[in-house]
Amino acid sequence: CVIVLAILVGLGEAGFLDWFRSNKNKGHEVCRVDFEVFDPKGLRLWTPQKAGLKSFGVELFINPVRGKKPVCNFCQTTSNVTQGKFFLQSDEVIIKSGDILEYVIVTFNGQTTQRHKPRKLIVDDYLIKAKGRCSCPTSVTPATPADTARQVLTDPAAEIALLERVLESVSKRCAEGTMSNYLFLQLDRAEGSTDDLRQLVVEYFNKKPALKPLASTVLSAEDGSDGIVFKVSGLIEKLKILELTRTEGDIIDYDKLSAIDDIDIRLSFDE
Repeated sequence: CVIVLAILVGLGEAGFLDWFRSNKNKGHEVCRVDFEVFDPKGLRLWTPQKAGLKSFGVELFINPVRGKKPVCNFCQTTSNVTQGKFFLQSDEVIIKSGDILEYVIVTFNGQTTQRHKPRKLIVDDYLIKAKGRCSCPTSVTPATPADTARQVLTDPAAEIALLERVLESVSKRCAEGTMSNYLFLQLDRAEGSTDDLRQLVVEYFNKKPALKPLASTVLSAEDGSDGIVFKVSGLIEKLKILELTRTEGDIIDYDKLSAIDDIDIRLSFDE
């Protein structure tokens, strides 16, 4: 589940600090939001209902342009719960592979409405399904990152398959242009020294079976908007991390994200 960690002084969202200072925060906790993008158009997303959560909504922006006021491409709220989940869907929105989605979760606990910190998602091919049919056989259950980690640790063939996917990704990305060693961990703004931020990233890695073996590859970190920009030791390590975490959405490629950020944080790192 996505639990907001710690917000310090200076955040501009109205009512955000009050969310931490009173019992009104009860019923606003949200689990991970899952996305399905349909080809040629359409979007469905869902999240499990947490205790006390009465309604769930999303304000979604496709490829927001820095410096311009974004226009909501998909804004929807629901109080209906189906099989323990809130579902939101649009049959008209058009989303393509490579698009950057920025979304704000809006929750209602029966008394107060809460706007959560913005999160970003880079649309990958695995998110896109042909409309009206599943993109994989019904008998196949996609492996989770934890499943992949267990397989890699116990099955040499799984490690080889992972490396093959990484090398395929290297080939594709080389064709797109220069790659850096930078990634983005989506957390709320954290204050402290760069070493402290690096430690936050390392602790995140150590809590994830898929990432724990790669914790030592985290070299440095800087504070970014709504998260932490961090540098890893090499391109193979970066692509391995992206492959292992692609279904979770907490870690994304900063090379792509920097296109819509106000400031390229990579410039502040010591080379």
